[in-house]
Amino acid sequence: MKHGVLLISLLLMLVGKASAHPMAPGLWVMNEQSPGHYLVIWKTSLKPMPGISPAPILPEGCISDGQLSGSKEGTGNVVQWTTDCSSIERIGSEYRVEGLDGSPSGVLFRMKTLDGNSYHRMLSSDDPSITIEQAPGALEVMWTYVVSGFDHLLSGLDHVFFVIMLTLLVGWGRQLFWTITLFTLGHSVTLSLTALGYVNFPVMLVESIIALSIVVAAAEVIRSDKSSLFRRHPWLMSGGFGLLHGMGFAGVLSEFGLPQNDIPLALAAFNIGIEVGQLLVIAAFMVLWKGLLMVKSDWSQWSQKLAKLLPAYTIGAVAALWFWQRTGIEPLLAG
Repeated sequence: MKHGVLLISLLLMLVGKASAHPMAPGLWVMNEQSPGHYLVIWKTSLKPMPGISPAPILPEGCISDGQLSGSKEGTGNVVQWTTDCSSIERIGSEYRVEGLDGSPSGVLFRMKTLDGNSYHRMLSSDDPSITIEQAPGALEVMWTYVVSGFDHLLSGLDHVFFVIMLTLLVGWGRQLFWTITLFTLGHSVTLSLTALGYVNFPVMLVESIIALSIVVAAAEVIRSDKSSLFRRHPWLMSGGFGLLHGMGFAGVLSEFGLPQNDIPLALAAFNIGIEVGQLLVIAAFMVLWKGLLMVKSDWSQWSQKLAKLLPAYTIGAVAALWFWQRTGIEPLLAG
């Protein structure tokens, strides 16, 4: 029993760090409006971690107009202003973020220029700056988007929790392979279609149903009836809800942007990053689960069942809270 409590404690530690995507990376966009003149967009989390206050530092010679406009957008605070960098050479200029020490997620940097070039970099406490060079090559584009997809999967607890529930539902055998494969196919399709502009659904609707998908998966783990449709064919649930999770992934990708000359490569790399993160989650959960079984090798059948039910109830309850928050019902009732 105490080992089940240990598992719940670990899950609650994760929940305490994120309610939706509070660990999601910040965003710094530099869009060239006219030669040397940029619209700057700076987005940070609505729930910043204590003691972390990142700030963008423009190259010396860039002059900002000082007219700021702020708003709330999705899960972040957005500030916009314009800056004049026409007096400096773009190639060789350095853009950096101060105050990232201790941040687990960093800041996504994106620059789009009038000549059609795009520059992307995930800035972190270990690598807080980018020096603009010639147009990035294919390998650099691929690595940038692999890292972005990987970071988003691990920073979005809703996606992590859904994968964990699928794992608890089907176990470690061949069925897990097919269940996760269908989830991958589902979110890959809608990620690509949404990123390319063929599919578009309201963010609130998508995020709400993603939370609901976790509730449904947790309920399937909890229920004793093994003859239910999703129990007999879990790939239906993973593939169907995977379509919605793909739209959630696309929301982050739309903020990061796609390089116009390497769109297929960037989409493939972002998907690869998501899959690497997904496999890491499954592997880590497997190690934790097997470790608990080794520590307590004489677990009764009831104890093993309880060890599955506790995380299912915990994650299901958290996801239900997310659904409540994301639908916008909570403030309406409070008012």
